[in-house]
Amino acid sequence: MDKLLSTFYSLIGLFCETIGKLDQAIQHYGRAVALTPGKSRLHLKIGHLQYKTGLIKEAAKSFRKAEKLGDEPHPIFWLEAAASAVDGTLAPRTDRFNLELIMKPNSVKAIIAKGLYYYKQNLHKEAQACFRQALDFNPDNVEALVHYGLCLCNALEYSEALSCFTKAAYKEPSNPAIFMNMGLCQSNTGNHADALRSYNRAESLGLINVELLNNKGFSLVEVGNFEEALKCYDFALELIPEDTTLLSNKGTCLYKAGRHAEALQSFEVALKFCPQDITLLNNKALCLEAMGRHAEALSEYKTALEIDPRNETLNINKGGCLAKLERYLEALACYDRIIMHDPANRDAWGYKAMLLEKMGDDNEAIICYNKALGLG
Repeated sequence: MDKLLSTFYSLIGLFCETIGKLDQAIQHYGRAVALTPGKSRLHLKIGHLQYKTGLIKEAAKSFRKAEKLGDEPHPIFWLEAAASAVDGTLAPRTDRFNLELIMKPNSVKAIIAKGLYYYKQNLHKEAQACFRQALDFNPDNVEALVHYGLCLCNALEYSEALSCFTKAAYKEPSNPAIFMNMGLCQSNTGNHADALRSYNRAESLGLINVELLNNKGFSLVEVGNFEEALKCYDFALELIPEDTTLLSNKGTCLYKAGRHAEALQSFEVALKFCPQDITLLNNKALCLEAMGRHAEALSEYKTALEIDPRNETLNINKGGCLAKLERYLEALACYDRIIMHDPANRDAWGYKAMLLEKMGDDNEAIICYNKALGLG
């Protein structure tokens, strides 16, 4: 009789569920499970509905009962949470992960999904803790290794990140993205030759994108291979012609190669898209100076300093430009402006000393040299 009534209530629950009356469905399934408490599928069904209606704690209890009776909790929780991580508030989404973790505290998939959610929200410390926890349970999990490495990169801990990517590459040697991340770490630790080997490996595995081309170009510049770097930047600019980072990096490459007119052209194109970018304005001025066009360079420094009056690099470069025009007092004012805001600026004291020596004021120059040396 109990089984018959249980089936009856289950059918009513199913009907209520199909018409969207989830609260009533939970009640009827509850009556059914009270008559046949050993049916794990009923506990699982109730848990799903409780979960859908936001009854997280009640759902956890139902799933625990189902699990004790032999049913594995469905992985929909961490999958759904990962898919819906782009919307909603933080707490409800993390409750979904927590529900899965309450049921299975060692669920690496749920821990990683929670970490990915935090990572997408730019909560890198929280994400890093999740990926670290996942690696504690499974040290060889490639997804956890890669994302833990990315978190370490965000924290500028490139050596530790490189260890993660290296281990991941050993596990998945055909994954090009891992080698690109390895290259980024190697580049940021000054190992540009190693970085280039990693970038080339990523390319050989089929990865060709703007990020890789830009990163490879940067390392090629650092090892002095300007022509190959330009090939990377030009290829990338064919894909995204208006990318100011690529245009700027190409300009820097050309400048270091001594091709100042071409570098100037690259910076000018970039400035069409970002006319108030002080780095681009500074680089344009450096090109003009290198071409002997000091008055035009000075105009660019003035424009940039109107945007950021205290910028130390701009003030030092403007001072140097004024000195070349023999406008020494104005140049000194640039260095003094930096020292006023940052008395511990060694470069400003050093440039001021050199200028004072050039002006014949040896006593003041010695004082400034000693000040600079004392800050070294």
